[in-house]
Amino acid sequence: MERYHFTLEGPVLENNVPLHIAIDSLSNFQAVVDKTYLELKGEKKRISKKERKFFQLHAYSFERGSFTTYFEIFFATGQLVLPFMSSLGPQTIWDYTRESFNFLKLIFSASQKGIQPIYEFHDNNDFTVNTGDNHYHFHGPVYNIGESSLKHYRKLSHLMEQGVNEIHAGSNTKKDILLTEKDKNLFDLPSKIEDQPIELTCEIFDFNKFKNIGKLLVGDNQPLPPGEYSFAIYGDQDNVNYIYSMLKPQVIISCLKESRMNPFAGEAVFRLHIIDVMS
Repeated sequence: MERYHFTLEGPVLENNVPLHIAIDSLSNFQAVVDKTYLELKGEKKRISKKERKFFQLHAYSFERGSFTTYFEIFFATGQLVLPFMSSLGPQTIWDYTRESFNFLKLIFSASQKGIQPIYEFHDNNDFTVNTGDNHYHFHGPVYNIGESSLKHYRKLSHLMEQGVNEIHAGSNTKKDILLTEKDKNLFDLPSKIEDQPIELTCEIFDFNKFKNIGKLLVGDNQPLPPGEYSFAIYGDQDNVNYIYSMLKPQVIISCLKESRMNPFAGEAVFRLHIIDVMS
């Protein structure tokens, strides 16, 4: 059975291994591999306790200096996995995990440069990613694996803020998955606030008077698509009007849009900054 490694390096690990960093990193790495398993098996939910008996990562040793774990991708035999195992196995799980990481790093690197990836899906469910003049081909399941595992890679990259300067995983000495200090904000896309206000007719249905934030509902025929939006009060305003606004079926607001580029879905409104609320 193929043996893999998962390694953290950095000054915080030179003398000992902080337990919270070790647990956090291993938990999110396990979740990344789980997402591959679930997608290839055709399931979208979390792995249940029953399922966990059949699919596990088995760790064999831990090394200090850096923090290195050696592990195997383990399948137990049984009715639950036999049909699945007839065509897939541990190496395939790892291959798709590696490919999905490369896909995520590609599209988020492009988005950081202001380039919106363009996807072309083919009849065999494979797809091509266009990032300007460059074109990259991926197998079909990679898209969903990447999207579902994103939050776990984001948490792993944030360990760079705690004295970790490199995270890598792979088979033998290969670094199939590699995050370094320059990647600590890779999966945190910056937002931008437009300087031209817009007016919206909406319903404010939630407001936190301590944080001056809330949610509102925009209907049809407005400058923004209908739906729920988060908002914050712009500047140092009295929040009394916002509290009373929740008693009204509709109000008119003047606000600034804060947008964020999503490499999966394009640019979207992240938050509204309300300048004024009117009856």
